[in-house]
Amino acid sequence: MQGLTEILILPLIGAVTIGIFKSVVPRRLAGIWASVLVLASFGLAVAADMHLGGLAPGHREISVTLFNWVTGFGPPIAWNLYLDPLSGIWLLIITGVGGLIHVYANGYMADDSDQGRFFGYFNLFIFSMLLLVLAGNLLILLIGWGLVGLASYLLIGFWYRRPSAVRAAKKALVMNTVGDVGMLIGLALLYVRYHAVTYSALFRAFSHATPGAPFFVWVAVLFYIGAMAKSAQFPLSGWLVDAMEGPTPVSALIHAATMVTAGVYLVARLYPLLRLAPGVAYAVAAIGTFTAIYAASAAFFQQDIKKVLAYSTLSQLGYMFLGVGVGAYTAGVFHFMTHAFFKACLFLAAGSVIHALGGEQDLSQMGGLYKKMPWTMLSFLAATLAISGIPPFAGFYSKEAILGQAFNSGHDLLWIVGVVTAGMTSFYMFRLFFLTFFGSPKNPQLYAHAHEAPAVMTVPVMALGVLSVIGGFFGPWLNRWLAPAFAAYPGAPHAALETGPIGGTLLAVGLAVVALVVAYALYIRRETPARAGIDSWPGRWMLAAYGLDTGWRYVAVVPWMAAGTWVRRQMDRGILIAVVAVANGIWLWAEDLRPIQSGYVRRYALSIMVGLAVVLAYSLVKA
Repeated sequence: MQGLTEILILPLIGAVTIGIFKSVVPRRLAGIWASVLVLASFGLAVAADMHLGGLAPGHREISVTLFNWVTGFGPPIAWNLYLDPLSGIWLLIITGVGGLIHVYANGYMADDSDQGRFFGYFNLFIFSMLLLVLAGNLLILLIGWGLVGLASYLLIGFWYRRPSAVRAAKKALVMNTVGDVGMLIGLALLYVRYHAVTYSALFRAFSHATPGAPFFVWVAVLFYIGAMAKSAQFPLSGWLVDAMEGPTPVSALIHAATMVTAGVYLVARLYPLLRLAPGVAYAVAAIGTFTAIYAASAAFFQQDIKKVLAYSTLSQLGYMFLGVGVGAYTAGVFHFMTHAFFKACLFLAAGSVIHALGGEQDLSQMGGLYKKMPWTMLSFLAATLAISGIPPFAGFYSKEAILGQAFNSGHDLLWIVGVVTAGMTSFYMFRLFFLTFFGSPKNPQLYAHAHEAPAVMTVPVMALGVLSVIGGFFGPWLNRWLAPAFAAYPGAPHAALETGPIGGTLLAVGLAVVALVVAYALYIRRETPARAGIDSWPGRWMLAAYGLDTGWRYVAVVPWMAAGTWVRRQMDRGILIAVVAVANGIWLWAEDLRPIQSGYVRRYALSIMVGLAVVLAYSLVKA
């Protein structure tokens, strides 16, 4: 099916053409062109998934081989594209939600003088993500993985005149490179052992392997390091919050629909490998659960509207990893889908607020905006209810599926932490909602100039708000679509969506409702200031994310800088000694040769004659 090639190529065409012609065409044309190409890819993706759905449930896969790429090292490695139910879901979200974000960005970036460069990077990012999910083998996936890291570096540091943006971009690139190295080593180990990189060949080999073998444990750990870095799992999570330095559409694209969910895709794609390393699978679930509650607590006292949403992304990614770690693959992917809806809505609505307030992101400067921005407020409310897990909004169904299957699998501790985190999520998200849209305006001057965003921004936000309401009802379709694919491999007992005990569901929803009421009492009834509590020691710790960045500095930066400085000094000292020794030797040699250079022409003539005589004598003897 050649449509796969077009889905991939269209955003690349946009990136190339915008890069070439951005300086000679009207700047707004770049955004329109980029958006049209991504939306066209979405249309083709819908057609491809419909074609895939028409195949028999056990044979839903399409492979397109373009050419043999690597030859001469065993079986050739082809450059091939692969579509199955798993990649089909990511394809729809990347192009669909990504297309809405592109349309929104036309309004958000309207006054930026460098729109061409921005949309060129935007299309490059979409192409890279599509290459990652459509890759027919792990080598092509790794190329897409690296390109996603490059594109995110360019987008996070788009405003490169800001030192903070440059630092954030470098931090994201370095931390993601750690994961890239882990994946590269894992891929090399698999290739050396099996001489294959395609999913089908590797999965066939895995089906005959012994679970728990050290080889598979190490390979699973290496690939999980890649997933951990890309999806910002603790402790490789610090880059995600700093990535807020990029424009808000970048935050929505990276944190909602694409980059940070690449790790979830990788773990779900390699689920047969994870089944061979049950200890690693449990570590995936445990670290994901810890990341969820860690990030939720760090969001409590944040003052920046985008940082609250960044920490909420970390927390929701933790839920996804909890799902795939306990074997609830369909539930984890389901939460990826609903998260793409409500998190993109939240970021874009926050961008509209920032746009209306002239760039202000401090919650202590907001308040009362529901009167000025009613459509944005309603969309934000729908997404907040969804992320809080309150029925019947989208997040309730996917989060309940993950928690229910964690409970059914016997992971009681992980289930308890997940339920508590659900209540914490409701509190900090409604704190954000109330501080932004209700209460008295904290900055009358900013409030006076606030206004609803233009239609090009508001319509995508409202569309995502509607999806945040109805997205949970896609669960049965997703179950029919994905579960047979996961269940086809032995060791996937929880492939289909499951529900936990009704008491557990009521407890999770009850905690979310109680947290909502507490947030209402604090920030509406009492109008508690946004900065309340940050001067206490818990507030300071939470605001600083428990010193994670400081910890990394002393663990991974300071010691290596000290070691590098010592090595440099030793090398400099050794090189200096060698250079001085060579110089002294040349000087002594020159001193010995100096008497020959007398300056008398007759001596030079005599030397020449003697030399010629020696050469002539040698020639006669040889003859």
